[in-house]
Amino acid sequence: MGSLRIPHALLVAAIAFASQPVEAADESLCGPFDSPGAVGLEVAMAPADIREQGVTTSFGASGGLADLGTIVRLPTATSGPSRATESGAILALAKNEAGEIPSDFELGKGAEIRESFFSPVICATVARVAGPAGATIEQLVTVVPEGSALVRNDIYSSASTEIRAIGEPPAEPDPYASLQYGLALSGVREARHLSTGAGVKIALLDSAPETAHRDLSAARIRPLVERGEAPEVGIHGTLMAGVINAIEGNGFGIAGMAPDAELISIPICSPRAAGGRCTLFDLLKGLDRAWDEEASIVNLSLSGPPNILLARGVARLEELGAVVVAAAGNEGTDEKRYPAAYPSVIGVGAIDREGQIFEASNRGGWVELAAPGVDVLSTVPGNAFAFGNGTSLAAAHVTGALAVLSSATGDPKRARGELFRAAHSAGQGRTPALPTVCEIFKRLDLDCQAAAPVAVP
Repeated sequence: MGSLRIPHALLVAAIAFASQPVEAADESLCGPFDSPGAVGLEVAMAPADIREQGVTTSFGASGGLADLGTIVRLPTATSGPSRATESGAILALAKNEAGEIPSDFELGKGAEIRESFFSPVICATVARVAGPAGATIEQLVTVVPEGSALVRNDIYSSASTEIRAIGEPPAEPDPYASLQYGLALSGVREARHLSTGAGVKIALLDSAPETAHRDLSAARIRPLVERGEAPEVGIHGTLMAGVINAIEGNGFGIAGMAPDAELISIPICSPRAAGGRCTLFDLLKGLDRAWDEEASIVNLSLSGPPNILLARGVARLEELGAVVVAAAGNEGTDEKRYPAAYPSVIGVGAIDREGQIFEASNRGGWVELAAPGVDVLSTVPGNAFAFGNGTSLAAAHVTGALAVLSSATGDPKRARGELFRAAHSAGQGRTPALPTVCEIFKRLDLDCQAAAPVAVP
């Protein structure tokens, strides 16, 4: 026999959970998928040059800019095709009109369900199907119920291109903050008397940051699977956490954009060199965890191909009240990358301290904002710091600015709206740069002038 009918045993718990009521603001994006069978590809496919980003690094012995050392290449993954996938497929079984999860799928010969869960965000039971090497997704799942979806387990890569590491700083209040031009361009330090991000929950879906780092001890890690062991620390997740949430005024290192926000790290990416490799299956679980943690802002410093399940996931988070920020990617192209190009997501490109577009930053009308992403100083494992490049860091700056605004307005969606109104009021003909938070506060009749201006270093 070449196929199996009736639900797999691993789906029983997920289907049972799916029958329980789930709180939601509006379920207009729930229900069956548009078409049965293998779906998830858009007409505009990602080109063949999408790849996991290579990273370079150098190490210096002291804390000075003049002693950075020589840049050397770190081992990176071999470049893959545009739709590189984790071996296997994802089967999403959405509720039908009767509110039931269908079970009349069929698996091909040698295929089996390795893992499954019910996703309240995409309103479907999600199963990861594996099988013989080289099998297509249609060979793994031979019959897909009407209204369900069968897609590849796509890979999304961290959107950083280069880091240069420096030594431990001298012991004085945030001694490296003067090198963080992103703090000055965004104006967050001038607005500290108005907001530090307090009361705002940020979900960082990335590799796990080093919470033992003296600048990141306030970050909280929520692994996808509670195994009693700490997830592997990643350079990329540590970089992003520092930009967003590094402790301010602790006599060490740098200051975060929103130092008093609650940063919840949800490790969905396996560390790879200074980047990360993130499967669609884990990304979907991460979106659920962000919703469960009641995060109002979700940072996705990663990019990859389009996928119907990812599109629904980020749209549903917006529908449920969260704001999603994503990196545009670093291939220097105007072809769309995801999730940044989805309408429900703020897609962020990178600029340097002079406001010039980073050469490797993706661009185009689908990139909605540009933020500091060149020579950005942030935290790396080992109580150390590094300069990094990439749209990942730009997205983290936007997330931090939104947290500062959300803390003051009490509404992340209002903060997003005011941010875009301020960004577009300048009438720039290209992707608008992240405006200063003081510009936005002025529109809200709040005054930043009580604090002394901070010069751009």
